Amino acid sequence: MSSKANMGKWAEKQALLWLTEASNKSTDLAFHRLPDAHAARGALAAQPADLMVVKGGFFFLLEVKESAQTSRLPKAKVSQWGSLKKFYWAGAGIIVLVYMSSLNKWVTLGPLALGMSDETCPASFPLTNLPQYDTAAEALEEYFK
Repeated sequence: MSSKANMGKWAEKQALLWLTEASNKSTDLAFHRLPDAHAARGALAAQPADLMVVKGGFFFLLEVKESAQTSRLPKAKVSQWGSLKKFYWAGAGIIVLVYMSSLNKWVTLGPLALGMSDETCPASFPLTNLPQYDTAAEALEEYFK
């Protein structure tokens, strides 16, 4: 779907489209796109996620990824795992939305699938045995219902 240089940008845009629509329709959902430290070429500190989302009074960090792999997401794809874990321990909801480009399907990984209760970061995160969705909108609607 995306070139290597734009890996994840298309997926992120799909998530932003749904978040914008849902936020415009509802007073109990708000979001903010965090600055992209990679795009800033080191001028900004690494951010814990792509987006902050508040739904019904609960705070979430949402990270959006794209992967051609269909069974596992390598830990290198979630380089901010330690930061996400700290926010999870402090009470934040954690969601990693993954677009599996080779299948044209979406899945969501929550704290359990991300090993947030483990002492160390797993080598990879399983993408199997998870509900699959045709669009980012379907996956996010299900997560935030």
